[in-house]
Amino acid sequence: MKTSAICAALAFISAVGMSASAGTTSFPPVSRKFIAHGWDMLAVTPEEVLAHAAEFDKTGIDGVTLMINDKLADGRRISHSRIMNDPPWPRDLLKDKIATFREIVKHPSLKESFISSWWAPRKRLSWEDDAAWANLATNMGTVAWLAKEGGLRGILVDAEDYPKTKQYDWQPSDPSYDEAAALARRRGAEVFSAIFREYPDITFLSFWMLSLHEVYFRSADPLAAAKAAGDLWPWFVNGMLDVMPPTARFVDGNEHAYRYEAEKGDFYRNACEQRVAALSLIAPENRAKYRAHQLAGFGLYLDSYVVSTNSTWYMGPIDGSRLNHFVRNLEQAAAAADEYVWVYGEKYAWIPWKGTKNPRFTKTGTWDEVLPGLNDEMLGVKDVRVHLRRRLEVLRAAGSLTNVVCDMKKWGRWQDEKLLQGRMDKDGDGVSLEGCGSGCHIAYVDNVKPGERYGIQFRMKGEGSSTVYWQRDRRWNWKLPGTPAVFGEPDAEGWRLGEALVRVPQGANRLALQLGAHQRAGERVVFHDVAVYRLDP
Repeated sequence: MKTSAICAALAFISAVGMSASAGTTSFPPVSRKFIAHGWDMLAVTPEEVLAHAAEFDKTGIDGVTLMINDKLADGRRISHSRIMNDPPWPRDLLKDKIATFREIVKHPSLKESFISSWWAPRKRLSWEDDAAWANLATNMGTVAWLAKEGGLRGILVDAEDYPKTKQYDWQPSDPSYDEAAALARRRGAEVFSAIFREYPDITFLSFWMLSLHEVYFRSADPLAAAKAAGDLWPWFVNGMLDVMPPTARFVDGNEHAYRYEAEKGDFYRNACEQRVAALSLIAPENRAKYRAHQLAGFGLYLDSYVVSTNSTWYMGPIDGSRLNHFVRNLEQAAAAADEYVWVYGEKYAWIPWKGTKNPRFTKTGTWDEVLPGLNDEMLGVKDVRVHLRRRLEVLRAAGSLTNVVCDMKKWGRWQDEKLLQGRMDKDGDGVSLEGCGSGCHIAYVDNVKPGERYGIQFRMKGEGSSTVYWQRDRRWNWKLPGTPAVFGEPDAEGWRLGEALVRVPQGANRLALQLGAHQRAGERVVFHDVAVYRLDP
């Protein structure tokens, strides 16, 4: 790349980085939340979850799916998996769960928990059966009441057709398709009216909303494609939107993402489809509401990263590790999602369960054991600073924490010659910029290898920015994305801690840490205690 092109790129980087990090113009990042689901969660009770809450706090999750499977005091049995066919759930016999839920959400790893419900009946509900749908509305109203009173985030719905009853597919026993579609919309409104009445500000997480059949998104006429398939689910979703209050929201969790690959940009593509292409499946009067209340989300399947090569779910190593493969997909899923990503597993457990009614998961081991470092990596995707500090403490305790940034005499510097020229100097054990228009000091780390992780920490006083970029044989590779540092709040003396966590991409063998600013005359920024640590053994 020519010098002029480098200058232009660095000027842009400095300007953008400054606007993103300056204390007076920055906003807190949008948080991403990870919900744990799996066969172990299906096998335990809310009371057992609470008893093991301290174990969940060691993971990188924010909430779990909670199951209600009970034999009531009057001898009746109810289940999240049979809620569409169960008789009315009695509130007076379920109210004791509220205290358990309130204790569960006090834990940081469980505060985003959802009560699970399966919306695939063992016996198909006729769309014309008022009593059957009124019963479901009653039961879902009870679930919403429990979630609201217990302080839970909301309700999880899994509408996958496990019993093969084809509830949302038009059947010859139904009225005409158009009549059945109108009934499905009406039933959706009835069920959700009961939910919203009890919990107006609910978050409704579904493993599939309109992403249930992705093929519609890529059709010239998605609604016609749904009708040709005899699909009534979009009409049921429209019924939900008909009655949704301004305070509620829903997440399309798109379980198809099990097979998505970050390398192909699959998560970004589907996020766009959920927000744009899906509008053709929404009645015109509901489109503004859909845009305002829909959240794009994704599901990831942990088993894909541990199964053998003969499995259709197999996802192999990246940079020598299958955990790296999961992390790459999780990173893009979190970036593309509006807020929630749920993670599902079958073979192993989220935590070491002990003393549960289902002993299976006390023997299989945990996901963090079979994918060592999983919990820390999930935390790192969600909160770079917490993960980085934990890793640095481990290295410090082991006596292996080493700053690998090169001697300051070998640092580079750059200024945009077309802008105001100021001073760029050393400042004790750090560097400074004053009235520089646009410029940066550059600290290098040579001989880095793809897949290696590095943690960056430094202190900054004044308004500046920092980004990690990459070189190959000392030539800039602008096709590789940079990673900006995250800044904390200033201390009493005005110093802010800057931190970044990076993984060396393919095509790079030199790390370049830029410490810069976009300045007017008289403005000054200093960077001290600049450190780059290799995080892997």
